[in-house]
Amino acid sequence: MQLYKGDNSVIRKWSEVICDSVTDKDQIDFGNKFIERLSCFFYGHMQRMQNFFISPYDLSKEFSSLSEKNKSEWYAYTDRIPAKLDSVQLRIRPFKDFCRTCLIPYEDLEKLAEYDYSMYCHGGNRGNGGNFRKLPEAEKRFYIELNHLMPLGLREEGFEIIRPDEVTEIDELLVYKMARAIHSRYLYQLRKQERSPERSTYIAWTHKHGGPADQESDDFDTLPEEIRRSNLDNAYHIPAKLLSIGFRIRPVRKGYKTSVLHLSDQEIENMSRVEHIRWCWDKILGGWHYGKIRDDSNKLHPSIVPYEDLPETEKEKDRELVRLIPALLQDIDYEAFPVNPEKISRLPYAIKPLSSIHRILGETRELDEVMKNSARLPSEVKVIVEKRNKKIGEAIREIEGSYNYARHIQKAFLPDSLFIRECFPDSFVLYKPKDIVSGDFYFFSRTDHKILFAAADCTGHGIPGAMLSTIGYGILDQAVNELRLTEPAEVLRHLYSRMHGFLRKGSYMSDVEDDMDIALCSIDLKKNILVWAGVGNPLYHITGSNFIEFKPGNIVEHSGKADYEFTSERLQLCHGDVIYLCTDGYADQLGGSNHRRYQSGRLKETLMKISDYPMHEQGDILYGEIERWRGEKDEEQTDDILVIGIRI
Repeated sequence: MQLYKGDNSVIRKWSEVICDSVTDKDQIDFGNKFIERLSCFFYGHMQRMQNFFISPYDLSKEFSSLSEKNKSEWYAYTDRIPAKLDSVQLRIRPFKDFCRTCLIPYEDLEKLAEYDYSMYCHGGNRGNGGNFRKLPEAEKRFYIELNHLMPLGLREEGFEIIRPDEVTEIDELLVYKMARAIHSRYLYQLRKQERSPERSTYIAWTHKHGGPADQESDDFDTLPEEIRRSNLDNAYHIPAKLLSIGFRIRPVRKGYKTSVLHLSDQEIENMSRVEHIRWCWDKILGGWHYGKIRDDSNKLHPSIVPYEDLPETEKEKDRELVRLIPALLQDIDYEAFPVNPEKISRLPYAIKPLSSIHRILGETRELDEVMKNSARLPSEVKVIVEKRNKKIGEAIREIEGSYNYARHIQKAFLPDSLFIRECFPDSFVLYKPKDIVSGDFYFFSRTDHKILFAAADCTGHGIPGAMLSTIGYGILDQAVNELRLTEPAEVLRHLYSRMHGFLRKGSYMSDVEDDMDIALCSIDLKKNILVWAGVGNPLYHITGSNFIEFKPGNIVEHSGKADYEFTSERLQLCHGDVIYLCTDGYADQLGGSNHRRYQSGRLKETLMKISDYPMHEQGDILYGEIERWRGEKDEEQTDDILVIGIRI
């Protein structure tokens, strides 16, 4: 069979993409076979869809039965793909495990279709190029669908289309974790949708058939491949969505904390448009195509249209996914930084040195500089001072290194931020150790539709507090994930009996007075029933305009007995209710103009004021509030801080 022999420079361009380590002759031979396979792919798919557009070609025969002249026209189309993509700044590259084909907006898609129409009319002698935009919709649809197939055909051969400016390498493990959180957000939307009078096919289509009850039991790892791929694709394209509003992403520098990126309505709308383009391409790459009526068996869907043509209810689903992005970035310690210098105010701000270790090291360096610059000190005294300060600095750095390693260990066992986001899509955890490591800890564990979570405060802070928190977390993890205890009162009974036994409390051989306060909750996501038990730490519940404080009813008496008894309380929650758990560290921070504690009353007022804000923004607001409170008199942080907020 004689293959299409186009411009060798064009074929060589293809060959350089697919095979750059062979001779020119082999490249051309390989390129021709590659073009033949792709041409056959395009023809076969267009043949199956021919009832949905008006084709300038006769699609009645199989590709192998076409004349050489007719085949040549399809070879010519495939031959032009690299040059055509160049015209809209797109490139082709091989991929390994996951195809991250870039997002081609509808405007560019029309340009590519117009390019094909112009080349086809000229090369096929079927006109003088005409005006593509004035074609009837059914005729334009042929060229649009042909370009929809282009990324799909390339993917079948192991290649993806990229836009160089959008390429941002993100760690694949982070992408996987973000994808799990995105899936959890889908389920959140499904439950929310059940309470809305207007049902949406957009969210349901990305999942298995069935209602929310069927979806809630789905673990991410057992999802159908199409849904898993869609969530991964969503996560991979977060940088592209941010780039559409002038932001790139990067890991947060050590010693800095990123504030949540606050998106304006217009920025949300721009990113939602990009998200819809991503959604369309994800479905197209999965073999779906546009159809006026949804047809699952033939993979046709009416939502594969420009964003502007979507109903408002469908646009809102894209906006919901976009609103999740700032929280996801904060969870993985990434920041969005503006490409435009005018947006410099949205860069992250530096954390003040909070620990006494950092403060002493800083003061030692300052003292050293003052003494160095003092003209009154004899040179021999300066040498002694420098030696002493050097030794002090080395000792402090050694201690700091031990603290940092201890923080690494503590961070390893605390729940991952993206796992928390997977459990509760609309939530925050404000966690600020006083001295690098913390006596406070948080706990989250999920089994199907039930989640156990806790906020705990061990006596002390720094290394002593962290040692107790390690013991407490280990026993709590054993109770929930090994013994499978789910009733909070039973979990507390196991926790305190084991912990006190470990510390030999009540024994004449021990005078250890250390202990732990905790608020422990279990929630059934299907029934919205929360069961809680606590020692020392309260639970705050905001429902509608009502703020309800549940004070812990359990008291631990150190009688030396092991028969601890605890009670649990049950709450029926409503959609939109907010739950807060916290230790006493936030309320006990000294500050203000009169050097006073922040106090729990002021904290409850603040929580009530901000309860309608998105949860990830609430965490930022609380952080800023306590920093302003301490900053008035430049107070040191007096205790570890832990606040957990969850919207149902």
